[in-house]
Amino acid sequence: MPAISIKPLMPSDFNENNVSFSNVITNTEIGIKYCKVTYDTSTSNDKKLLVVVRGCTVKTFKKLDNKDKDGKIIKGKKDKYQIFMGLKDENFINMIEKFEKHLITQGVENSEKWFDENMEEEECTDMFKPTLTKHEKYGYAIGGILSNDFVCKSTTSDVPDVSNLELALEKNTVIDVCICINKLKLGVGKYSLGFEINQINIKSIGNSEQYESNSITPENFNKDKLVIGAIQQHEKGGKFCELLYDDKKLRIKLTDIVGRIFKFEKDDTVSYSMSIRLTDENLHNMIQSLDKTILTTLLANSKDYYGSKKTEKLLKAILKPLVSYNKADQEKIKKGEKPTYEPSIWIKIWHSDDKGFDGKIYNSGNNKAITNSEDVLNKDISISTIEFYSRHIWFGPKGTSINLTLNKCGVTYETPVYDMDDLDDLDTTMKKEEEEKEEESDSEVENSDDD
Repeated sequence: MPAISIKPLMPSDFNENNVSFSNVITNTEIGIKYCKVTYDTSTSNDKKLLVVVRGCTVKTFKKLDNKDKDGKIIKGKKDKYQIFMGLKDENFINMIEKFEKHLITQGVENSEKWFDENMEEEECTDMFKPTLTKHEKYGYAIGGILSNDFVCKSTTSDVPDVSNLELALEKNTVIDVCICINKLKLGVGKYSLGFEINQINIKSIGNSEQYESNSITPENFNKDKLVIGAIQQHEKGGKFCELLYDDKKLRIKLTDIVGRIFKFEKDDTVSYSMSIRLTDENLHNMIQSLDKTILTTLLANSKDYYGSKKTEKLLKAILKPLVSYNKADQEKIKKGEKPTYEPSIWIKIWHSDDKGFDGKIYNSGNNKAITNSEDVLNKDISISTIEFYSRHIWFGPKGTSINLTLNKCGVTYETPVYDMDDLDDLDTTMKKEEEEKEEESDSEVENSDDD
């Protein structure tokens, strides 16, 4: 029997007067209240409120834990997935804004049925939880759960197989989405729209060069465009400031270099960082210029950043520069001697048990994410292109550190062969010193990775 074809609503055709709400339904087992949402038109017998959202960008996609309310795994239950997407469809954004205004009015009219007491418009406005999130810099976004009968289709030859959703819907993939708005959730002192995602059509694969227009190279770097922002208090504790270039977060792009990725384990935590040796003169000069600008700016404004005036000697003792030498070379530099090896910079890499490197490290030959971290650990990797950015300058009780974080890294498996007799020993030494740095500095509060 052929599948039933249902034509979803275009957001621009939405009419809030066609929306209906059922009586309040209470599920006593899990303690929730809701109304079913239906949409009535003269052109369709199907009363589901299905709407198409065009040109969404996948931000995160993950499988949810299949557990009951007691935390036990439910056997035989279908996997559930959650997706979070960036929005550019102005028609859908306008539709949701119009719908939510209608829900405030309906909240007042139905407040006794929905909330068990009379509510004014101001109270309903405070109670209503917005459907979309809005970021000052990145714009609108929406997150939701895939329905039980969810369908994924690909309209691009770049994604021929959609059987593995976590690979098919990797970060930055562009998709069209069919959303079913099916309920009005009624909580204690709050209410919101409930919806699920019925279908996704993949339009194009993730773009590894998404931020190229913002990134700079050592060749076009201009130190006069570098600015350090004002001190800020992080909501979870700690203080930080931003390192800006042309009024945007500093982003650096390098091509055709060699790096090494190391794994750091301490107690129950695991972290990853990449070491890049500053063999290129332009790159070395740029990083030195960054260090110098940061030092001079913090010194000139030390009372604002630290609460008290600092001398240059004291500031150098607490500020960890980007340029990193091993201990033997540090001693040589103190004596006025030339170091034996080039210094390195260290770039932090986001990693989790369930998502690995989250597609940030990929095979530049086929543009596919590298999922096995062991493939790239503790050995020289040939990097065709890498982009990283300055997350922040962090002020902790044990020092000030400059955080560089990986955005994307394209690796080619045709790795050149090197004479590593001396360099292996050097990398072991430098890894130990980087571990010491990690132990000396306080743990930085990790912001969500919206890049």
